[in-house]
Parts: sequence; structure tokens; C-alpha cells
Amino acid sequence: MILKKWCLVASVFMVASLVITAPAVSADSFRDFRKKNGLQAYVPPEWFLKGYFIASEKNPGYVFGSVQEFAGALGGTTTWLIEDMELERLEAASADGKNFEYSLFLEVVSPDRTEYWVFVLLPYESAQAWYDAKRAFHGRKAKEYYGKTRSELERALSQGLNISAELRFWIENGETSLKTPEDVIMSRYNFQPVFNLGTGRRTGPAAKTE
Repeated sequence: MILKKWCLVASVFMVASLVITAPAVSADSFRDFRKKNGLQAYVPPEWFLKGYFIASEKNPGYVFGSVQEFAGALGGTTTWLIEDMELERLEAASADGKNFEYSLFLEVVSPDRTEYWVFVLLPYESAQAWYDAKRAFHGRKAKEYYGKTRSELERALSQGLNISAELRFWIENGETSLKTPEDVIMSRYNFQPVFNLGTGRRTGPAAKTE
């Protein structure tokens, strides 16, 4: 009887230990990741947070949004981060009155894991401006890679969808996933799109961005 009692007590302590240490492990994980990648906390612009986003670099199928609603749907403790060098570039460009694409990390810390969603901010007022930026970087390959998407984005913009970002990568526990973020956010988090780029139609009721 005494042996059974001590076994029960030991098992309770083991479970309690796992519950207590899990957040600490997660905390160490995100601190190490921040340090390794030179990341620091950052307050994103309102136009980005309130805007919609695509979640695939090539041939996206949908528009999601808003960025702010997506961040709130992930649970855990969220923090926006920017790379040190990226912040320096941003500050220099802002001083010259220039707009350009830059990346932000959405950090989501949960007891059992740490995730990072890497967004590229798109400071463009039209699909053509977005395409011109792609063409400046990719040259002749831009038409093959992004020509179809340009016309699809034009239809979305004409219906009042302010697309402010592209969700490009998903990192979990330090490993960059090979899965397209578009698939992950719909299947794993049930965050559904507001617009189908293929059909050019809204997929359900969606609040307009301000």
C-alpha cells in the first residue's frame, strides 16, 4: 500500500514538472531564435495590420484577412519582430521618402511550441505596381511567375480588398516548413479566405478594411 502511495505521488510530481517546465523550454526557444536571427520587437504600421494578405509566393489561390485577425486567431502570446538590418534599411528608406518591401516576423509562443509567420509588407497601391517590383527583381521570368496573379489581384483590388502583405514562410520550433502557408492556415488553424482569386469572387462575409 505504501509503495503504491509513493508511486502515485511520484507520478503526480512528474506530470507537474512537465507542465511547469514546458513554458520555460518554449521561452528558451524563442529567446535563442531572436538572438540568432537578430530580431527585435517592432510595432507594425496600421495599414499593414488592417489590410488583407495572400499566403503563397507563386500562384496564390486566395486572399485572407485581415492580418490583425489572423494574428488573433493563432492563440498563444504574439509579438511582431523585425531583423536589425531590415530595420536599418527601413529607417534609411523612410528618411529618403521611399517605400519598399520589407519582412516582419509574427512570433507565437505557446507552452508546447514556438511559431514564426514571416510576412512581406507590400506598400503598393495597385497590382501593376506590385508586378513592376517583381519584374525589377526577376526580370523576364516575372511574366511566367506572376503574370496570372497580377490580373487576379487587380480583380480583388477592384472589389475593395486592400492587400497589404504576403505571408511567405512558416517556421515551427526553429524549422522552416516546406508547406505553403496558404494550406497550413486553412487546414491547421481553420482560418478561411475572404476572396477566391481564381473565380474573382468573395468566399463569405468580410469586413472592409478601414
